[in-house]
Amino acid sequence: MSFTDDVKHELAHFEIDDKILHQAEVSALIKLSGSILISSGQVSIKLAVYHGDVARRIYRYLKEEYQFKSEIRVKENNLTKRKKYELYITPQKGVHDLLGNLGILDQSSNIVFSIADWIKDDREYQQAYLRGVFLAGGSVNKPRSEYHLEIRCDHTTHAEEIMELMHEFNLDPHLTEHRKKHVIYLKKYDDIVTMLNLMGAYNSLLELENVQIFKEIKNNVNRKVNFETANLDKTVRAAMKQIEDIELIKREKGLDNISESLREIALLREKNPYASLKELGKMLKPNLSKSGVYNRIKRLAKTADKIRSEKDGSGS
Repeated sequence: MSFTDDVKHELAHFEIDDKILHQAEVSALIKLSGSILISSGQVSIKLAVYHGDVARRIYRYLKEEYQFKSEIRVKENNLTKRKKYELYITPQKGVHDLLGNLGILDQSSNIVFSIADWIKDDREYQQAYLRGVFLAGGSVNKPRSEYHLEIRCDHTTHAEEIMELMHEFNLDPHLTEHRKKHVIYLKKYDDIVTMLNLMGAYNSLLELENVQIFKEIKNNVNRKVNFETANLDKTVRAAMKQIEDIELIKREKGLDNISESLREIALLREKNPYASLKELGKMLKPNLSKSGVYNRIKRLAKTADKIRSEKDGSGS
């Protein structure tokens, strides 16, 4: 089950006591996923959603508040096996008035694509409307790389007004088109967390925050590992160069012909090729500081470079 499914299942069980909040939510659901048929003055409604508990939420509201007779039909896609739940509200008394109250039909029975003013004027109604549009046409990913929440709708005016509602809550939505749909999307983690909070998806919000915390920990660990790996590579390359210098001195000059302090560190480095300078210093008796070991190594390098220069000179 996807993260979108988790969020929608949670929102489908979000409890509302206020009848007007229900109306705002259902208004959004019908605008995004509903079809309205008007014939001989009779009005019927069909809503199509992909989650059974969302369909039952709408069915229960319409039955309890308006005593509408309706039915839910389930259809399954033969290829994807995904179920679609179609809620039918047959022509009956009160349907036209409901659509008028929801701001979906005007007095002349024309379909209205803009959001009703009474929703725009109240923040709680705005939140309920955003919950409805997400239930109808929304999706959100549990990020592996990028955060993304989107809402798809059919009409430009409606998309722009949904964005205006989001702006009321300081969100930063963007608009694009895909397959003849207007797609409103959020990409920022903070915006998506705020949106989940506004809609009432509190458990999903916590789950997303846990993902974010895990990502931050993983990124910090990766940065530390990369840093330590880079340092290790640098240490190994330096150690190999030091052993190369020591082998050259041993072959061309002999370790007996250099100072005791240099001979001591040269033999120690040969026996401990991967030890750090600090570790080499602790092996000496008496112990020597890291800078002291570095100075001796540097003197060995100068001796080796001098031998190379003399060989190059004699070769020419």
